[in-house]
This record gives sequence, C-alpha cells and structure tokens, in this order.
Amino acid sequence: MLDSVSQTSQPRIVVGFSHSIASASALLWAIREAQLRGAVVEPVHAWQWSGEGRASYAPMDTWRCPDDEQSAITRSTALAISELAPGLRPVVLQGPAVQVLLHQAEAADLLILGSRPFDPDTPATVGPVVGACLVRAPCPVVVVSPDVVPAQRARPRHLAYAGIPPRPGT
Repeated sequence: MLDSVSQTSQPRIVVGFSHSIASASALLWAIREAQLRGAVVEPVHAWQWSGEGRASYAPMDTWRCPDDEQSAITRSTALAISELAPGLRPVVLQGPAVQVLLHQAEAADLLILGSRPFDPDTPATVGPVVGACLVRAPCPVVVVSPDVVPAQRARPRHLAYAGIPPRPGT
C-alpha cells in the first residue's frame, strides 16, 4: 500500500530510515547535503504488518491490528527523527523496504541509505536492501557508513543498534 510520491519544485533527497545507527548517519549526511543543494529531505520508513507472517494457530492476544501497528510505528519513527532533525516529518509506508524506497525515489534527485560499518573480515558490507536499491534505483544512490557521522550525533536514545555494536570509546 504505497502513497503517491510527493511533488516539489525543490530538489528532493529521499533517505531510508530504519531506526538503526546506519540510517541515522544517512539522515544526518542527507541534511548536510540538502543544505548544499537547497533540497528538501524526505526520511522514509517502510514497515510490514507483523500479523502477515503469523501462523493461524498463534495466540490472538499478542496480535495488533494493522492500523494500531502503523500508528505506533509512525509515532516511534517521528520521535527518533525529531531527535536527529527537529521539524522533519517522516513518510511511513507499508510494504517491503526495497519496493517502498524505489517508489519514493521515482521523483527524487538522490536516494541516501545507511550501511553497516566497513569490516575487512566480512565479505559483504551492504545488505540486501542497499544492494537492490543500488541496482534498481531511478536516481543516484549514496551509501553512508555510520563511521562518517560522529557517534554522539547519530545515537539518540530512540534508535535500535540493529546488530551494530558500538565502537569502543563511543
């Protein structure tokens, strides 16, 4: 269920926001880039209803209806983004992350995504969402490592670590 892409006469930068340190770094980088370009920043969070993948015999008392879940996700996303960029409103859309990001990037000048920090012992440092967007995006894509933005700026309390352990001394 995708909304229409926002239309603006200003350049538009779409940023994938997943509540991770990497996406927070991408958002902060996008804000600096937008200042240079005179662009608007559109943080986009994709979500999928948790009830879609549940077994029919799963206990019903743990289920949330899609509307309640979307409201909670919208609130938590707005809160996390407000800590990084007060006044910036996220776009929260239901659907697979790649599909949502590519749709929102259709009229964008730039798509910015966060990635895992570089690790020489790991063969791939981009995940499947970043990889798919790099191949199929209708606009240029910038991939930002969390190492690019100072840790204290990219780690507000409402972000999950998404499997990225804090670096020593941060």
